[in-house]
Amino acid sequence: AGTTDLTKAARLPENFHLCFQGPVKVGPFEIEGTIAREWLVLPTNPNGRPNSDALRPWLNGQDMTRRPSDRWIVDFGDMNEVQAALYEVPFEYVRKTVKPLRDTNNDRSRRENWWRLGRSGADLRAACGPLRRVIATPRVSKHRSFSWIAPQVLPDSRVNVIARDDDVTFGILLSRFHEAWSLRLGGMHGVGNDPQYTPSTGFETFPFPDGLLPNMAASDYATDQRATSISGALARLNEL
Repeated sequence: AGTTDLTKAARLPENFHLCFQGPVKVGPFEIEGTIAREWLVLPTNPNGRPNSDALRPWLNGQDMTRRPSDRWIVDFGDMNEVQAALYEVPFEYVRKTVKPLRDTNNDRSRRENWWRLGRSGADLRAACGPLRRVIATPRVSKHRSFSWIAPQVLPDSRVNVIARDDDVTFGILLSRFHEAWSLRLGGMHGVGNDPQYTPSTGFETFPFPDGLLPNMAASDYATDQRATSISGALARLNEL
């Protein structure tokens, strides 16, 4: 209602290490889906490993708010140059298209580690890896929306990911309370001056209901009437 003093809102420990911005590419690592699928069926590399180790579906904000673009990304994670070079076709692509740009980068680490993304997103990978699905939302969007995505998908820096796979957390994020909260604290950004959602202000300051906290296992509140009501409504909404 505009009567709450949100300038005093602070980041809450129970919300830490759950919401992440996608890694920054710093170079044209992305490829068309048709090319990725050709690379995925190539013979194994000299290390005996398939190209799927270094290829992931890619998701940016427009993929979420419009139609999916069917793009993938070459992602060597934290591999050193020798390890990455054994994935011959993806490595050669990055050497030709990304390295010339990285050679002129003022950041020494990005210049010397030209085959890696600008930021590895190691914390995001660790948090999402064990989950069957995760929640994604565009960082900047006229309307605040959330979607399930597979943990294998690599989000762009314009997408935030919440490392939870339960309907209760998803339902709370879709509530009018969270929408109003994130609109007040997120600020505006971009050409259209659209609302922005960030891990630190949009998610980490939001007070989840007691007993339905995001650092709790979903099994801990499985019999809570609030949880069953929220998850039931969310499942139906997602189905529709």
